[in-house]
Amino acid sequence: MKTITVEGMHCGACEKLIRMELDDAGLEFHVEKVEIQGEAKKGVFHFKADTGDEQIEKIKQIVNSMEGYSTE
Repeated sequence: MKTITVEGMHCGACEKLIRMELDDAGLEFHVEKVEIQGEAKKGVFHFKADTGDEQIEKIKQIVNSMEGYSTE
């Protein structure tokens, strides 16, 4: 399963905010689940098996453009 780690996440509202941005770009349906590690201030986004590298790069660009969040 493909994943990315997003730094700066600490709660469910962070997940909702990022998912809204991805939905606006037509990419939210690629997210299968999100694990938030609040104390570490990061979240792990798990993508569906058919999500390609191009979509993941677009998702990273969106997240990195948001204030307070970054991807590894």
